Amino acid sequence: MTGRRSGRDRTATRSARSAAPQRRRIRIVVADHQSIDRGGIVGLLERERDFEVVGEAAGLEETIEQCRALEPDVLVLTLSLPGQERSGVVPAIRAALPGLRILALSERGEGNCLVLNPPSRHRMPAELKVTCGLGTDCLQLAAAQGAMGTLRRSADPEELLRAVRAVAEGHAWYDRTTAGGMLANAGEPQRRGATFSPRELEVAALIAEGQSNKEISSSLGISEPTVKKHVGHILEKLGLADRLQAGLFLARHPLVFRQ
Repeated sequence: MTGRRSGRDRTATRSARSAAPQRRRIRIVVADHQSIDRGGIVGLLERERDFEVVGEAAGLEETIEQCRALEPDVLVLTLSLPGQERSGVVPAIRAALPGLRILALSERGEGNCLVLNPPSRHRMPAELKVTCGLGTDCLQLAAAQGAMGTLRRSADPEELLRAVRAVAEGHAWYDRTTAGGMLANAGEPQRRGATFSPRELEVAALIAEGQSNKEISSSLGISEPTVKKHVGHILEKLGLADRLQAGLFLARHPLVFRQ
């Protein structure tokens, strides 16, 4: 015969529960230069019982300082973060904190990314820059540079939560377009194996940004005939016919820039 538990039994049960080890929450730093966007991400993450946002940052140096001091499990990082425009924020942060797990967020959603949705050949004005940053898919480049996870701004909030948990546990989490791009790179053995000189890489990045030979000449401080020679070498190594093909290929295959 069983009866109601005594007060002593209930007290013992509560004591046992309080003595049971609590699961450690995932510590997160959010880095985004847009205050409203950063606040939105923080608010979304803080709704989860297993998350703890321990810091926020708006620039590169602040991000490194926060992560060094707070030792988060995951850094949620917007790739447009100011402070290291030339080589990118992911390499700069990994150089300072090589063990940090980074979840990279794109600046734009999938539908607004011109790298993923390039204009047609006939509609594209000569001056249109079809790229951002180095002229590549920023998330694919971030993955190549060591980000453990990637996510588009247009992703469902639940995806962000799943990505944070996966990265915190040491698992890679790449959004659909980044994963597809990485597979596409793996399927381009001849072009992927092409090697470029440092100057050719600089010219290639500017081609991907849509710059003309004259603009590249001005940007790099070299003559137009020299630019033309480098462009010819790049096209030959990639096995492509013209600058437009080269620009779109380079935009979609950022691993070319990581040699």
